[in-house]
Amino acid sequence: MSRTAAISGFVIIALTGASGCGSDSSGKSGSAAAAAAATTDGSGDGTKDVSISDCAYVEKQGIAAKLSAMNPSATATYSYTVTVKFTAPDGSAIDPQDFSLLFVRPGRTDNHDIAAPYSPKAGAPTKGAKCEITKVVRGTG
Repeated sequence: MSRTAAISGFVIIALTGASGCGSDSSGKSGSAAAAAAATTDGSGDGTKDVSISDCAYVEKQGIAAKLSAMNPSATATYSYTVTVKFTAPDGSAIDPQDFSLLFVRPGRTDNHDIAAPYSPKAGAPTKGAKCEITKVVRGTG
């Protein structure tokens, strides 16, 4: 191979970034590039976007939680799938509940109530219920 051809090949590799090391054009490697892509399109963990403002026993509903989802994006509409763990006032666990907050517009906060069935036994406490967000998945749309 001539010296000119070898130099040309080197220049092409240098200009295209074809190093064979698994990097994308930003220089991030495989899993880092995938994580950056997930962040860019808004999907993934939306734990910081969703909160519980109130949790209490409500007669005929059970243990009720008030959820708020604040979409931090200036341009994308997000939907959230939230799992809430409930604990009765007597300390017993109640089945977790899943709830979807759909189409939260950019820069907006949507509020929704979610409840888990619970009927206290006679004389059992009704104050001191606990609600905890255990999982949030954010998706676009």
